[in-house]
Amino acid sequence: MGRRGEFNLEEEPGRKGNGIYCSQGVLVFTVLTVCVLIAATSLMTYYIPLSLKDDGVATKAPAAWTDAPTNKPMATDPPAEPTTTPPSDLMRGRLPKTVLPRRYEVNLRPFLYDDDVPDSKMGERFTFDGWVRIKVECIEPRDEITLHSKNITIHGMPTVLSVSTLDKTDLFESYKMVEEYAFMILKLKQMMKPHQEYDIYMQYSGILGDDEAGFYPDMYLDRFNNTRYIATTQMEGPYARRVLPCFDEPTFKASYDVQLEHRNDMQALSNGIETKHIRLDGHWSRTYFERVPSVPTYLLAFVVHDFSSINVTNANGCLIRVWCQPDLIHLAPYALNVSDRVQTYFDDYLGSEYPLAKLDHIAVPSEVAMENWGLIIYEDSYLLYGLQALYGEAYCSETITHELAHMWFGNLVTMEWWDDLWLNEGFATYMEHIGVDHVHPEFNKFQSFYNDITEGALAIDSLGTFPAIRAPVYADDDDISNAFSFVTYYKGGSLLYMMEHFLTIEVFNQGVKNYLKERAYKNANAEHLWHELTYADRDVGKHDVKKIMDTWTLQRGYPLITLTRTGNSIVATQRIFLQINKTIEDDGFGDLGYKWYVPLTYVYESGPGDQYEKPQQVWMEPSDDYTYFDLPDDAKADDWYLANAKMTGFYRVNYEDDNWQRLLDQAAMDPDVFSEENKVGLIKDSFNLAKTEVVPMSYYRSFSESLRNNSRRTRRAAVSTSSYFAKMLDTKTNIKRRSAVQTYAQSLVEPLYMESGWDESFVPDLPAASVRRGKSSRFDITSIACRYGNRHCITKATDMYKEYMNDPTYNTIPDNFRTTVYCNGIRFGGESEWDFAFDMLRTGDDRHERARWASALTCSVDASLLQSYLQLMMDSTTFSRRDVELILMGVAENPDGCAVAWDFLRDNWDAISTM
Repeated sequence: MGRRGEFNLEEEPGRKGNGIYCSQGVLVFTVLTVCVLIAATSLMTYYIPLSLKDDGVATKAPAAWTDAPTNKPMATDPPAEPTTTPPSDLMRGRLPKTVLPRRYEVNLRPFLYDDDVPDSKMGERFTFDGWVRIKVECIEPRDEITLHSKNITIHGMPTVLSVSTLDKTDLFESYKMVEEYAFMILKLKQMMKPHQEYDIYMQYSGILGDDEAGFYPDMYLDRFNNTRYIATTQMEGPYARRVLPCFDEPTFKASYDVQLEHRNDMQALSNGIETKHIRLDGHWSRTYFERVPSVPTYLLAFVVHDFSSINVTNANGCLIRVWCQPDLIHLAPYALNVSDRVQTYFDDYLGSEYPLAKLDHIAVPSEVAMENWGLIIYEDSYLLYGLQALYGEAYCSETITHELAHMWFGNLVTMEWWDDLWLNEGFATYMEHIGVDHVHPEFNKFQSFYNDITEGALAIDSLGTFPAIRAPVYADDDDISNAFSFVTYYKGGSLLYMMEHFLTIEVFNQGVKNYLKERAYKNANAEHLWHELTYADRDVGKHDVKKIMDTWTLQRGYPLITLTRTGNSIVATQRIFLQINKTIEDDGFGDLGYKWYVPLTYVYESGPGDQYEKPQQVWMEPSDDYTYFDLPDDAKADDWYLANAKMTGFYRVNYEDDNWQRLLDQAAMDPDVFSEENKVGLIKDSFNLAKTEVVPMSYYRSFSESLRNNSRRTRRAAVSTSSYFAKMLDTKTNIKRRSAVQTYAQSLVEPLYMESGWDESFVPDLPAASVRRGKSSRFDITSIACRYGNRHCITKATDMYKEYMNDPTYNTIPDNFRTTVYCNGIRFGGESEWDFAFDMLRTGDDRHERARWASALTCSVDASLLQSYLQLMMDSTTFSRRDVELILMGVAENPDGCAVAWDFLRDNWDAISTM
């Protein structure tokens, strides 16, 4: 899946997308965490002006000894075949595996318009009728069949017939629903026999829901301003049970024969290619689709639409189509080109051709990015380059590449259960830079992986509040929804990137190819991946991959490595790195003492010219309190040394004072001896270590000043870290104070603002495709400059807002800057500016503008207005649940609104939790 709700520590509130709303638990956690961070920042803001001048001493590491380096963990025996047995309490609410589905035959007819309703069995618009026939195999003798069904009305009685015998007696006796687990239990008249097949048949109706889950309606305005409706799906996860009675767990893969009935003036798409189209009467038609093999229910997709398409057949014979509403078809060629090139490239790169006859990419209005096999569904702005000025080629190509990667990671090979969701999302995140680099080598995606992916994961994982990426997941909608977390995507991708480097790209790729080959059309867990990687490395590095990676996947967090040099000898220690709490509770699931097998790489001042490509490496082991190693013989006594070469490792590094000073001196004298990734890493690591009082704040300040103008990436790193200091500068009072922190922040922003502020052709950097959801951070220098109190920026934004207020019939504000202008117009305005914005929100019919206004209204510094806004958002006739999430999060992120949001959430929890 493309995206899931989270927050992070950079600038601009963004958007949520994937069509699945944030669970109440995540919402409460996020609001509370944002408030805690803002409170922490308040304290830091008080002390930071002094810290910026601090010349204090860093935390010391133990004295160095001179023993030999620690050896890497090695596989001494062939890797064992993986086995996993979840704890019994984790099986509560899980389907028994006494009966397995082999093939579904599904027929659905959605009712979207008033003139459809006479044929609806429920007699209502936005419903659907359907029937399903499921061929199942009995594994153990049972007289009942348990499957999932939720919010579905069964018509008549189901039938259960034997397929393996000539006896066609209906075995069905009765059924009951278990609402807690969305179970439908079919009671039979007699025992089923093992290894025999049975046929389940049901007719039913369901609701086209309003929460973008399951089968749901979507709407758009055509070029004549007429409202048009389509029906689309979001089955992940788990929402297929709202669309058909089914075995709605990832391991219950089966083949599907699909038929969709639709109005004669509409079309239909599903996972397989269309094989036949028949006209049923003067109103309805039916489209048949080719059988698709081995699909889990969460990857089913149905779309009934009136869109147009363009297509190409790629070099491997696969038909690729891009669909969108007819008046947007001119924006489809870029997506078609990227899809064609990346899919063909992945066929070769992964050693396994995409197996279906076609792959459709369809752009819909709702916020979604879902990798259904054969039919990827996107929010239109994700797919159609040029639809929104804000989103450039990088944005669209990353999104498309992420979803294409899922055709192998998730679709061809599917995780066994949601606790290994990272095998889907981590791999898709990791593959983004590989696919985009093939299409756009000028983006230098390999060079930006650390800044785009790893640093975000390091920031969030150091809060100590997110679970391990292989933490247990219960059979509960909220628990499954919460598995789509920041760490699943970003940390998952970062750990794969780290493995690529310590195994070598050749070994890693061979292991991944073996994994895809061995598990094709099956399910997998992490143990299967460890097995194949260890096997691929058997004659090369001989690493015990499971032993290493269990320490990274079965416990949360990551280590801070502290290095201390004496002569040419270095001692290394590790401890968990935490931003806020200094201790962490044991997880009770795979707790390994918060120690890791660490592939510690390093370079040094006198090292060879290719040392960043071939760095020195030492393994740290969790059982060792100290790891000792010597620098190479050619290292000079006054050489600096730098760990985590090219920032490929998932850890932070601290040094003794002398080495910090040598690194600072080198950065000031000639920073280009460092790799681009390490320049950014020095800013980020010194910043995060200074925040937690591991090193003096002066280290961060010096690195930032020396490196900020070296490249665009280092400038971004300097500005994004300064956002921490500026959190308390959002109010008028603080901006007018022009504190030392504000002056410092403005000095960082000024060069970038002068370069690209208010440049209509400039597209701001955007987060990686894997996490454009919830609160995404985007690096928009114009917005940041206004936020940091740049007078030119504020004056221009407020003038543009007033100009629009004077003539609201004509909006001259460029699309790129509307969010910035609206927010600052309200922040530095009064009630009249706020009232104007609310009227625009209430009366506008453009969904992109509506989202901008909904977010901008949370920028007010007037607590009473924010409180009123939160009350107004409870009106379900005006605000959707997506609006509620956006507004509540926006108010919580506003320093003047954090307490307001928390009080409101606490006082109105019952109403919010049932929305």
